[in-house]
Parts: sequence; structure tokens; C-alpha cells
Amino acid sequence: MIDLHHHCLPGVDDGPRSWDEAVELCGIAAEEGIETIVATPHVLRGRWRRVPHAELQATLDELRARTNDTPHLLLGSEYYFAHDMNEVLAEGTSIVPLGPSRAILVELAAHAVPPMLEVPLHRAQLDGWTILLAHPERNAVFQAKPELLASLVRLGVRTQVTAASLTGGFGAEAQRAAMTWLRQGLVHVVATDAHSAAKRPPRIREARERVAGIAGEHAAEALFVENPRAILGDRTLAWEPEVPYATAPGGVLARLKRFLSK
Repeated sequence: MIDLHHHCLPGVDDGPRSWDEAVELCGIAAEEGIETIVATPHVLRGRWRRVPHAELQATLDELRARTNDTPHLLLGSEYYFAHDMNEVLAEGTSIVPLGPSRAILVELAAHAVPPMLEVPLHRAQLDGWTILLAHPERNAVFQAKPELLASLVRLGVRTQVTAASLTGGFGAEAQRAAMTWLRQGLVHVVATDAHSAAKRPPRIREARERVAGIAGEHAAEALFVENPRAILGDRTLAWEPEVPYATAPGGVLARLKRFLSK
């Protein structure tokens, strides 16, 4: 399996505090069947210092050495969305794409969806970036208004659901949303969003079994292996069900068309 969202670098955000815990996280991941981890430290969150890319790479290289690169480690980031995202991308100093790809992992606040979110996301796509939206099932607005998420998916945004959400680790609402969206084709990747060995370990095997039981083995292989591999290779997803278009005149698509036509 390939884990595209994992906080395993020590001392850079709210992930592991020590090298020993970072090594332990990687060991748990390997036991769960994860063969590749993309380390995704937080970007542009006021609580943590902005770590230069060279320092992140050096930390990743050290963790590779301490774990014999098992699982294989790649560098990425988790960008906390702001409307100047495209300016930040153009600077090229803060947002680290996922591994060798032109895909970026984008996080929203847990209780809000910013107005006109689709505009900067679509502009980034026009510049050749793939947007992978982190854990939308844990967002209260998407839970209450899933059509907002569906509209983004129709625009080409891909979604990453947390493995623990599928097994109830983030509460009933997140689990319900994750299960419903899985059946509706709104989920493209499952990842651990692991932060610590004790409280948020990289457990993923149970979630894979649950997805296989609900959507079939083909979907499970796609969400845990083939789709993440395709994203890292900037290729078409192996499993991306079509989401029917909404017809509501005030929806996200209508607002985007009005904006782009100005």
C-alpha cells in the first residue's frame, strides 16, 4: 500500500517528537503493509515554524537511514489552504508536491469551507497541478453539505479519506460521510494521516478490508495502491467513478462559470 498523507518527520510539526518515535511509526506502517510513505509536514500553520525545504529533505534522508528506507520514504507537504495558494505555489519555497509529482495535498479547517474555494483550486489545475483534498470527511460543512464536495470532484479535485475515519476512529459523522462517499464514488485515495505511534498510528489494514467488503477488491486496490501510484506518477487514476452533474443554479459550478466569464 502507498500512504500519501503521513506525518513521520520528527520535530517539524505536530507529528513525532523524537527519532525513536519516527522510526516506530515507520515500523508500524511496514507491519500494516505500507510499502511507500509520503511524509507530509504541515505548511503555513502559525503554530509551527516554516521549515526550509533543504532541512525537510535532510530530515527525510536521516529517517531513511535509520529505517533502511523501509517503507520507502518520499517528501511532500500538507498545505493549509489560503486564497493566495497560487502565489505561494509560484514562489516555489513552501509547498512541497507529493514525491516526484505535480500533486499537492490541501487541508481545510475542520469547521469551514472558504468562500469561492473552487477558484484558486481550478487556477492551480490550469497551471498543471493536481489537487488532493485532505480528509474532507472530517469537515463539518462537507458532512452537512456533501454537494459542495461533489462539485469540487466534478471540477477534477481528488479526495483523500483517512483510514481511521472508515473504522470509526474520528467519530460517527466522519465514518458515515466516508462510507457514503465511498459508495458514491467521491473517494479517490485512503491514507493514514498518522501523527504518533500511541494516539494516531498508521493503521490501515482494517480500513482496506472494510473498503473491499463495501466496494469490492478492485476499488480497494485502487484506493490504497493504484490511485496513489497514479498520483505520484501524474497519471490518470485507475478508479475514478463519474459523479453526475448537479443542476442547481446557485451551485459551485455555476459560480465558477460566472467568475471565469468576467
